[in-house]
This record gives sequence, structure tokens and C-alpha cells, in this order.
Amino acid sequence: MIREEFRKKLESRHTLLVVLWLRFICADFLYVWIADFILAHEPNAPRPAFSNMVRAGLWVLAVGDIWLLYGFWKKRFLTKEAVLTQPAKPQITASLRDHASPVEERAAAVISLYFTFKLSAFALAAAVAIYGFVLAFWGHYGTDQYVLSVVSLALLLYEFPSKAFLQELVREIEIRGDR
Repeated sequence: MIREEFRKKLESRHTLLVVLWLRFICADFLYVWIADFILAHEPNAPRPAFSNMVRAGLWVLAVGDIWLLYGFWKKRFLTKEAVLTQPAKPQITASLRDHASPVEERAAAVISLYFTFKLSAFALAAAVAIYGFVLAFWGHYGTDQYVLSVVSLALLLYEFPSKAFLQELVREIEIRGDR
């Protein structure tokens, strides 16, 4: 059984995930604002000679990130079974180290792992906006930045951390015991 105060600590990880998620969302808007400011002051700046090659490369990276996030990462690391059955013993977050039983230790390990995987998913989604920022800043491809920023925002909205999913993980750990 998991003590109520420890359950609250586990569920507080959701609040931290939401705060971090909001920071990624705000960063996407900040990239657009900064690039708009720069492009407004240098609207006809010359593009470097090999900017089309860099543009193509960054688009390939953006598509690769999206594939990595949804073709691999989400299926491999962010399903309930994937989080619950990770073979390696994950590092437990410092705030969750006061567990009092093997079930609580397992819950702390799983929630710490879920937190890490979810944060990595946010970073993959946000990287798409960063590619757009680089395109706007360096090559003055403003439209590309808008498209990539919208894609990044859509990915981040889709990746919003569900409290119900986290609670379901904790319930499943209680049901399975300290296996």
C-alpha cells in the first residue's frame, strides 16, 4: 500500500510536468517574437549562399524528430506497460526518496522514469520550433518558422501531461505490488 502523503508527492510530479510543459509552450512563442523582431529590423538581409542546403537539412531534422517522437519514443517509452516494465532500475528523483515500502520505492522509480520520458518528449517537440527559429534567424525563412512553430505547439499540446495517466500508473503499481 502507498501512504497518502507519499501518493501526494507522486502526484505532485504532475504539477511540475505541467509547469515545465508551459515553459516549453512559452519558449515557442518567444522564438517567434524574437525572430519577428529581428526580421522586422533586417527584412532584406542577404541569405548565406548555402542556406537552401541548411534549410533542407533542418526540415529533415524536424521530420526526423517527429518520427522519433511518434514512430519510436511514444510507443517504446510512454505507454503504460512500457513505463511499468522498464528492465533497468531507474534513478529515483530526490524528492521521492523517502519511500517506506517496496511498493512505494517501485512507485517512486516508475514515476521518476515517466517524468524523464515525458520531459524528453517535450524536448523533442520543442526542438522542431528551435529548427524554425534557426531558419528565421539565420536564413530569414519566416514562413518556415511559423509552420515549424505551429507543428511544435501542436505536438506539445498533444503531449500535455495527463494527471489521470499518472494516477493510473500509481494504481497499477499498487495492484501489482512490489514485483
